[in-house]
Amino acid sequence: MPTSPKRPAKLSGIRAPKQERSQRSFELVLDTTLELLAEQGYQGFSLTEVSRRSKVSVGAIYTRVDGKDDVLRAAQERFQEQVCAEQRELLRGDRWEGKPLAALLPELIKDFARLLERRGKVLGAFMQLGAVDETVARVGKVGYFDLRDRFTALLLERRDEIRHPDPERVVTSCFVTVYATLARAMALDVAAEAAEAAGGDGDLSALIEDLGGMSLSFLCFDRPSES
Repeated sequence: MPTSPKRPAKLSGIRAPKQERSQRSFELVLDTTLELLAEQGYQGFSLTEVSRRSKVSVGAIYTRVDGKDDVLRAAQERFQEQVCAEQRELLRGDRWEGKPLAALLPELIKDFARLLERRGKVLGAFMQLGAVDETVARVGKVGYFDLRDRFTALLLERRDEIRHPDPERVVTSCFVTVYATLARAMALDVAAEAAEAAGGDGDLSALIEDLGGMSLSFLCFDRPSES
């Protein structure tokens, strides 16, 4: 299977706190940054608004960072830790113990879609930022590949139920298709204004159900032998 990239080194541009109070204030700044991204996306982010909401002065923020981009990168690290913890819980093997592939896969896709719906606005903001910030892109890729590896490993625990002659290939294709389809349907990779302009009622229940059925059929289709 493909190898995953290594986690980026410690972020530059962020200075260590001189006292515990400074650390608490900076953590509040990061939490406020994530709240603001969830509400307004990357386009609506500003340090002035973060300062107003967190009640931490802009001057105090700049004692810890070199600029706005450093705040966003630090907030992304915090976000990744939170999301990766949720992903690990979702894809824990014993959570699905005793469930055959036919029951597991559609339910897993539904639960994964719910996770993306909860976290999608912030994830989308970092996806957009990653298009112009290589550091953000690298951190995002680490989270993506960790998710891919856990998703595919869970499905491969039911290898004997997969009819495709190359199980590793087919479960990877399944993950890529599910992730890309949901990300596009939720418009994670475009600004909020563009997503709204695209229209739609926002109800993805039919798509999610069909994704589960199509993915299961793809893995379990009994291909005719080649002559």
